[in-house]
Parts: sequence; C-alpha cells; structure tokens
Amino acid sequence: MNVLRKDEIEMRNKKWLKQMLYSHLAILCSFGAAIICITYAITYSDLVRDIKKSNSNYASQVVDSMTASLKNIERTLAGQIVKNQAISDFFDADRGGGATNLTNYNASSEMEKMRNNPLIHSVYFFRSKDQVVLTGGYITSLSRFKDNRFIQNLQNTPPASRWSSLRTYSEFPLIDPPERVITMIQKMGSEGWIVLNVKADLLLAAADNLKNHSRSFMNITDDQGQPLYSTGPEKGPSKLSTRLYSNYLGWTFSSGTADEHLLGQAAFLSLIPLTIIVLTLAVIVAVILYVTRRSYRPIEHMVTRVSSYRQELKTSGYDEFAILEQAFDDMLVRMNQIDLKEAENLQYKRRQFFSELQDYENVVPAEEWQNYVSLFDLPEHGSLIIAILEIDKYVPLMRQNRQNMLDSKQRLEKLTAEWPNLLARTVSQNWISADRLSLLIYVPSDLEHGSEGQDEPMQIVVYALEKLRIRSESELVFTTTMGVGSLVPKLPQIKKSFGEALTALQYKMTAGSNRILVYLDIRDREESVNPLYFKWVEDLVHHFRIQQLEWKKDFSRIFDHLEDQLLKNEEMQLLFNYLTHRFAREMEDTSPTLNEYWHMVTSPRMTEALKEMEEIPEIRSLFSELLDQLYEQYNVMLEFSSKDHLIYEVKKYIEDHFSDFDLSLKSISDRFGINGKYASQLFKEEFEIKFVDFLIGLRVDRAQKLLRETNEPISEISRLVGYEHVISFGRIFKKTVGVSPGDYRKLMRTAVSHAGPV
Repeated sequence: MNVLRKDEIEMRNKKWLKQMLYSHLAILCSFGAAIICITYAITYSDLVRDIKKSNSNYASQVVDSMTASLKNIERTLAGQIVKNQAISDFFDADRGGGATNLTNYNASSEMEKMRNNPLIHSVYFFRSKDQVVLTGGYITSLSRFKDNRFIQNLQNTPPASRWSSLRTYSEFPLIDPPERVITMIQKMGSEGWIVLNVKADLLLAAADNLKNHSRSFMNITDDQGQPLYSTGPEKGPSKLSTRLYSNYLGWTFSSGTADEHLLGQAAFLSLIPLTIIVLTLAVIVAVILYVTRRSYRPIEHMVTRVSSYRQELKTSGYDEFAILEQAFDDMLVRMNQIDLKEAENLQYKRRQFFSELQDYENVVPAEEWQNYVSLFDLPEHGSLIIAILEIDKYVPLMRQNRQNMLDSKQRLEKLTAEWPNLLARTVSQNWISADRLSLLIYVPSDLEHGSEGQDEPMQIVVYALEKLRIRSESELVFTTTMGVGSLVPKLPQIKKSFGEALTALQYKMTAGSNRILVYLDIRDREESVNPLYFKWVEDLVHHFRIQQLEWKKDFSRIFDHLEDQLLKNEEMQLLFNYLTHRFAREMEDTSPTLNEYWHMVTSPRMTEALKEMEEIPEIRSLFSELLDQLYEQYNVMLEFSSKDHLIYEVKKYIEDHFSDFDLSLKSISDRFGINGKYASQLFKEEFEIKFVDFLIGLRVDRAQKLLRETNEPISEISRLVGYEHVISFGRIFKKTVGVSPGDYRKLMRTAVSHAGPV
C-alpha cells in the first residue's frame, strides 16, 4: 500500500514537472518563432529596399548619361556656331556665283567638324530665303530634299523643345538605309536652321552599358508612350520598381528586376542569422531543462507533503496546487484583515491623543504618554510643538460649495504630510473640529539651541509653516490662519503648546486672517479695552437718535480703536454685542415701523456677520452699510410721520365740513397753510382717491340717506349736502348713482313697499 502511494506521488510530481516544462517551452517556442519571423521579415524588407535602390540608381545613371551626352553635343554645336564666319556667310550669301560655291564649301567643312562626335549621325543647314539645303555631301533645294517634310513642319509649327521625337533619316537615301535619330534644331535668326541628327540606337545603348546585373531591365518610352527601348523579359510579368521622367528629353525611363524570386533570396540571405537563432534557442532549452529540474525540488517536496496530507484526510476532488492556492488565499485575507485592523487602531490612537490634548482637566498617566511616544516613533532627544490650522470663512464657503471644501480639506492633509522642511517633520495630524487641523511637529535635537549660521528652531518651524500657508492659498479653495504654540522638550508637556496655539487663534479677529499667529509674539503685545469705548458707543447712539451726522465720526473712532488693539475674539464679540444691544434698546423707543426694520433686517445681519466674519475691516464695512440704511429709514419715517398727521387732519376736516358750499382745495390751502396741489397729491398718495372724488362721495352718500329717510325737497337736500344749485347736484348725483335724485327716491320707496314690514 505504501509502495502504491509512493508511486502515485512520484507520478504526480512528474506530471507537475512536465506541466512546468511544457509551459516554459511553449513560451520559448512562441518567442523563437516570433524572432524567426521578424528576422525573415527584416531580411526580406532589406532585400526589397536594396533592389529598389539599385533599380533607382540604374535608371538615374541612364538618364544622367543620356542627358549629359546630348547636352555635350548641344554645347559643342553652340561653341562652333558662335563667331563662325563660314556658317554666317552661308546663311547670308546670295544664290549662285563662285563666291557662293566657296561659301558652301567652307560651310560644309565646318559641318564635318561638327560630326566628330560618334553620336552625331548627320548635320545639314537650311537657308530659308532661297529654300536651299546644304548637307555633308551635296547642296539641293528644299523641294528635292528627302527630309523636306521635316523642314516644312518646322516652318509651319516651331518646335516646343530643342530635341525632336524619335524618327528615321538617311543622309544618302540611295546608298545608306534609314536610321533612327533624334534631331536638335538650332534656329539661325530668320535666315534658317541648323539640323543635327543624333544616332538614337547608339544613345540608347547607354542603358546596356550601365546595367548593374543581368536581371535588371530598362524600358524607355517617348512622350507619346511609344516604346523606344526595352530589355524587359519577353514572357512573364516584370516588376517595375522605378519610373523616372526626363524633362530634357521628354522620355519616361522604367527600370526593374526580372524574375526576382524575392522569397528565395530572402531565405538565402537570412540563413546565417536564422541558424544562430536556432542554436541559441537550443541552448536556452537546455538551460531551461536544467534550471527547471533544479528549481522544482522545493515544489516537489511541497507537493509530496500536500499529497500525504490529503491522503491522511481522505479528501478527493482537489489537486495539490488547489489546496496550496486556497491556503495562500486564506493567509492573504487574514493578513489584509490584520493590516486594516492595525490601521484603524493607529488612527483611533492618534485621534485619542488629540482628544487628550483638548481635555485640560484629565491627567494622562506617564505610561500612556510613553505609549504615545512609541506610537509616533519619536526619538529620545528633540523638541515638539503644536500648530493648529484654522480654515478662514469656513461656514460661508461650505454653504457655497460643500464638495469643493471637502476635497480641499483632504488636499490640505496631504500638504501637511509633505512637510516642506527637512529640518523638521509632521509627526501626526488630526481634525479637532470641522475647521481646525492640529499638527504635532518634531524638531531634531541639534536644532534645539541653534548653531552658528543656523536659524532658531522656532524660526525654522514658522518658515516651513509660511511655505505651507502660501502653497495652500494657491492650491486650495480657502486660506488658513495658523496658531503656533511654544517648543516643549517632552511629549507630556505638549498640552501647554496645544493650549498656546488655541490662544493664539483667539486673536484672529484683530490680528487678521491668512497669517501665522505665534503665541510668544502675541503674549507680549496683548492689550486691554479703552474704558472710553463705552462712552463712544453712547455718543454714537445719541447722535444717531437726534439725527446728527456726528454719529459717523463716533462710528469711525470706535472701529479705528478696535483695529489698533490686539484683543481676543471673545472680547471683541462682547464689545460688538454691547454696541448692538444699545442700538436695540434705542430702537424700542422709536416708531414700531423702525423698530421692526431693526429686528427684521439690521440686527439679524449684524448677528450673522459676527458669526461668519473673522476680521475687523469686514465687520466695519458691513456695520457701516447697515447703519447707513437704518439711518435712511429713520429719516424717511420722521419725514412721513409729519406728512401723515397733516393729511389725516385734512381728511377729518373734509368729513366734518363737506356740506360747506365754499369747501375746496383753496379753502383747505388757506386753512392748513399748504399748497392746494400738494395737498391733493398727499391725499391721493395716502388714501388712493382724489380729493374731488372723496368729497363727491361724502355728499352723494348723505344725499342718498336723506332721499331714503326724509321727505325733504330735492332742492333742500341739495343745499344740505353742499350744492348751492340743484341742477349741479342732480347732474353729479346721476353721474355717480346712475339715476336722478327723484327717480332714486321713487325706486327706494317702491322697493320698501314691496318688501313689506320686517
């Protein structure tokens, strides 16, 4: 049974070894195949590039050779023509005579000199004034000349280029067969032309002379696409790698390689590097076999133990590596849980440390302080200091954009962790409130007393905090004011530094925000409130109440004094509360309207400002604006209170005297001493009805009552309600009520009789 178990375990070990080898060799083979393919592809690409370059060079050399040959002929002809008397005499001579024969002979001699170049087939002169052609062997008229059609075309259509297309020509048609030539025409002013023919076949032979190898071919076509020269394969396709066009000749040159067999050539060229690669891969395979067998021994031992363990547990369905994988997964999960729990414990201990600092009455045991020293990994020697960063204008900024504020608070934590000075470092940090971040800073022992050329430790800390303040101002959506305590030698004394940092922040309202407040600097500058402050407040309220602008000077004197003092925030709050309390008491003695405006508008905004604003200049600006608005309301109230009283007296007078015939705006103006139009305007603004309409309404109402309840004549009723003329009364009554006074009385009495007794 044990033998079977050993054989089974050994077979399993061989299986895992083979799996490892197969996986390694599969990767190696894939990698090797990729390298072989890449090597062959590079070789093939280089071969194609070299062939294209060779064909391009071949075509360029042929074009350059032909162009150079023809330009040389052109230059030679130009040199022989310039200042050549014999040629000039020929084109200037008259027809017939001995002098003409001599001229023709001299010109023919010059023509022979032009034919020294082996490429030149023939030359002849054409004189246009007498239509004569001079060749190397004879002179004849144009009509009898075999090449007369070419000359006639020249006369009809001047050539577009110096060289003509390929054509055939024979100087002695009866003796020599026609040859292929290209012709250059040199116009001699208006006297005629010099026609020079070049052997085309000899010129095109340059393509054969410059061929780099036997497989290269060249095809040349003219501007009409007609083939001039071709060495391409007669059968099968030919690959044209290069196509050049000569502007000078007007010909197209196509070169390539026939029967390239590029794949075979690339295989041959890559044979050596591929052999090296295959040998290298064979060596790597041998190394892999050796290293894998050697490295597999620990795994083999582990598999043997796991297999034995599985047989002891009588488990099945899982192989050894599955058991190992599960074991590792369990171990990683437990380690992760331990790390998370440890991180939570560390964070809790750090928060607990700062909570201890805020509890002034609680005495921390020495053993717990030692635990904190170990927690923060503090060296035995060195100094500690507390800095508290307070976010400026925290409440309004949170109200504007809460998410941006939360993101900036996280960014602030990272900035404080990236301490900008290598001479000191942040040991720990924690938010002690929503707007305050406390820092525990460590200063090395060699900086405790400073050294020559070295700043004091406190200056180093302040300098680093200043850099942190500037950086946070530029990168965050808020600014910070930093309160800094004093250096202490041991951690148990850090409560003192923490309290001093909090105290320094108490002077933020008078010292200003977005700055560093060092407790040791503020302690020596602390001041007390001037007792005259309370008298200045009384003067301010008094002058405000009696409407003297002196109150603005009192306001400026109060705030000038507060801005010059260095007081705690609590003291400033008490002083401002006293100011608002005195105004509240004074407003209670004014009109209900002004008192309501104080409680609904001015006082709430002042209270909100004292909660959210953190600097005296901001509070001063807002208080000044609010008191100006309150003063304006006060003036309006006083102005309208006098007008209201007057207009109500006018209204009461109208109600008491509406039956007076003489009641009018003029009589009211005379009685109350005001302009009639102004009285009418005030009446309309206050009661939303015109003076005349109000008077008519009173008179018509009284007339209706008299018509219903009395039997007085209408004329008498008209007099009783203030109308001297009954016609005017009747017209106004009908316009207001809709019927005449008599009809109104009849309607009212008819309605009463039909209704019966009540």
